[in-house]
Amino acid sequence: MGASVRARAATACSAALMAGLLAGQAGAQTPPAEAQQPAPAVPGEVTVLEPLTIGADRATTATKTDTRLIETPQSISVVPQSQITDQGAKDLQDALRYSTSVRAEPYGTDTRQSNLIVRGFYPMEYLDGMIRVAGAGTYPLIARSDPWTLERIEILRGPSSVLYGAGTTGGVVNMVSRRPQFDFGGEIGVQFGSYFRKQLQFDVTGALNEERTLAGRLTGVVRNSDMQTKYVPDDRYLVQPSFTWRPDNKTNITLISLFQRDETASSQQFLPVVATLHAPSRNRRLPDSSFLGEPSYDKLNTEQTSGTLLVDHRFTDWLKLHVGARLASARTHFAEIYPDVYSNPLDPFIDPQDRILNRFAYETKHNITTYTTDSNLQFDFITGPLTHKVLAGIDYVNFRMKSSTGSGATTPIDAYDPVYGNFVRPAMFRNPNLKQSHVGFYVQDQIRYADRVHLVIGARRDRATAEVQGSRPQVDHATSFRAGLIVDVGFGLSPYVSYSESFLPVLGLDLFNRPFKPQRGYQYEAGIKWQPEPGILAMISVFDIRETNRPTNDPDNVLNVVQTGEVRSRGVEVEASWTVADDFVVLGSYTYTDAEVKKSGFPWEVGAPLEGVPEHAASIWGVKTFRVNDEVALRVGAGLRYVGEAVSTSADRKLTTPDYLLVDALLAVDWQKWSLALSANNLTDKRYYTVCRTFGDCFVGNRRSVIATLSRRF
Repeated sequence: MGASVRARAATACSAALMAGLLAGQAGAQTPPAEAQQPAPAVPGEVTVLEPLTIGADRATTATKTDTRLIETPQSISVVPQSQITDQGAKDLQDALRYSTSVRAEPYGTDTRQSNLIVRGFYPMEYLDGMIRVAGAGTYPLIARSDPWTLERIEILRGPSSVLYGAGTTGGVVNMVSRRPQFDFGGEIGVQFGSYFRKQLQFDVTGALNEERTLAGRLTGVVRNSDMQTKYVPDDRYLVQPSFTWRPDNKTNITLISLFQRDETASSQQFLPVVATLHAPSRNRRLPDSSFLGEPSYDKLNTEQTSGTLLVDHRFTDWLKLHVGARLASARTHFAEIYPDVYSNPLDPFIDPQDRILNRFAYETKHNITTYTTDSNLQFDFITGPLTHKVLAGIDYVNFRMKSSTGSGATTPIDAYDPVYGNFVRPAMFRNPNLKQSHVGFYVQDQIRYADRVHLVIGARRDRATAEVQGSRPQVDHATSFRAGLIVDVGFGLSPYVSYSESFLPVLGLDLFNRPFKPQRGYQYEAGIKWQPEPGILAMISVFDIRETNRPTNDPDNVLNVVQTGEVRSRGVEVEASWTVADDFVVLGSYTYTDAEVKKSGFPWEVGAPLEGVPEHAASIWGVKTFRVNDEVALRVGAGLRYVGEAVSTSADRKLTTPDYLLVDALLAVDWQKWSLALSANNLTDKRYYTVCRTFGDCFVGNRRSVIATLSRRF
């Protein structure tokens, strides 16, 4: 089906949903504000996780059940939509800038993927509890999630394979989609901002019939924008219709569909260290907007279509079923010309005046289909003084990718005065088709004693299969465990300890045709959570993570890869939030991370810090609301983000990227149902680099960005 046909289908679906919402609103009066609050749970009713019942003190990601953060023996945070909006987040990286242990932009402004580092490792992206970017080891480029479509984001730190199967050591970033509500409401807004940003965003929800058994929601984004990097657009067309059917108080069925098309290019320009961080003079320092590719060639066009089905049904007071399933297809055309700063990192220029750089071209097209499902049964029962919540489930992922790739040398360019139009396209070659599947069985028991002691134990068995066309399938098996204990000792204090594991298949064979073993992760964590009252939540935790079986180059044979690598990351996290009288919110965090290589085939690498992982990071964000009168309110917000220096190491040298401190701000006026907000990131327009590597490249940080949003709620 062509893009235009899919777009017409999505538009027709959206129009039908909008008509239904208006018709449903005409047939049902909106209840008063006090009547819109969620009713207390009735025994036997299905509990549905909605924005009215889940705030920043509850989450589902850590246990796959509705659990208070104060009762969860592992580090987890929640970023609600209100915080995402106030901070002017344009993507997932922006939305997590103020979360502890999260390096939200390790490679600066990045259109290719939502690169994040958590506790020194890359986390896995999930959407509504199911993996979003499948394909272990392939790093496929698909459309990035838009924060406007989300209700909240939950960050579970550390290995988490017991509930989520094959995954990295960094943990899970689970995005929760906006879902239909039965009370009519919504918001429409327009944005204008830096780099000629123009965006229309809308969200409307409500009942679709008089019986109030069917609800719909329509969320969408249309954007036309440039970016900090010259000749790189940031255009998006997105529509997300969703429906919820509640035939009775025991059943909830939600269908979320998505059509998204992005037109951009790689904002990463891989600028040479000697012309950025180590430029000999100010006039030799390349502008942060430098573009060393080709405007007529560079592109990153992605198209994604998906349908997600979420079913919750309570059979009895003690037995509940949850089923989640998603079918998604994605098409990507990525083309980039980048400078060769790697052949000679200390002097990559090829002319006596140090202006001309050689370049390479890389192009790929891929077509991805992913089917994922997660089904579980929840059993609630009591044995003597113990209350149990047992979760038993099975999840499955099926990933298929067809792709073609081309690469090669192309024409050089003057980095300081680029002239475009003269380049050589690489020849394209069809890659072998890739198939991956993964099935896992898991069981978890949440045991409560006297409403003060909470024990979580779990185990899982996985089978992962990968098949590259023309090769024998590679099959990996893994068993993972998890245990955690948290105790309410009074005064709002809850100390905890936990242990968790992860595994990640490593595709391919070594030089001797032996399949690689899965990477394994192990984490020990301890901490204290403090919640003296509902508006305050603070946490301090210490962690120790080991990751083994990391592939590294064989020092005895350049053609071989061995798995002698081991990495350790340990540190301390502090995170706190405080809401005062509903008109003052403060968030603060501090992270100390000591991440280094413990084992390697290269002696110089042992003891070296992990690249791009600073030892220290801290942030604070606050928003104060001033009530002018009953109809007008003024909101003022400000934030500070500090990121410590990052180190890159090679056999013959070490490169340190300086630390930086950034200022963010918010100024908003709310009048009746109207709102005018002005959000600014990097308010002082500080020039900085997120990381520079001994490989020879530097990654530019995000300069000042200001966005004005005019919106109306209804």
